[in-house]
Amino acid sequence: MFGISIHKLLTIVGRNLDPFLLTKLVSLIQGEKNNGFDVLYHNMKHGQISTKELSEFIRERSAIEEAYSRSMTKLAKSTSNCTQLGTFGPVWDVFKVSTEKLATCHLELVKKLQDLIKDLQKYGEEQLKAHKKTKEEVSGTLEAVQNIQSITQSLQKAKELYNIKCVEHERLKKEGAAAKEIEKVLSSGYGAASHW
Repeated sequence: MFGISIHKLLTIVGRNLDPFLLTKLVSLIQGEKNNGFDVLYHNMKHGQISTKELSEFIRERSAIEEAYSRSMTKLAKSTSNCTQLGTFGPVWDVFKVSTEKLATCHLELVKKLQDLIKDLQKYGEEQLKAHKKTKEEVSGTLEAVQNIQSITQSLQKAKELYNIKCVEHERLKKEGAAAKEIEKVLSSGYGAASHW
């Protein structure tokens, strides 16, 4: 198993865990065709990329909000040049105040987005440290998983070769082929069987 013994896993999750559930947990970690570790490792590695992408998206959004806030502030200032007399005087005041408030709201959003970017950068740095630490700790496990996968592939190929040789042997027996030819197929079949 991936460098984690049942004893260590019991220590981590607690001794009251049902052995059947523990076995299920181990099989979930291993995953189908022993790819569970690779999936977990890939997700951890991809988390850094996702953090960077999200940070960049928020940075772009912040720039857009800041430009919008400046444009709204400029628009609000331009209303002071308009005629305040007549029936539209109160409407101009409402538009000016609401535009200024909207600009202020967007400027506050920019500040919050920038704080969020700082938090994401801090999280990304922590994530990178955790990834490096985990990478060092599980390097043996990664190697073991890769060996298991390599052995499993070799075993499957040897099994297929052995099955092909068995079918060929049966075919030659039915056709009444020469003993030397059957012996040749048998010897190559035994070679495949020893790999399997």
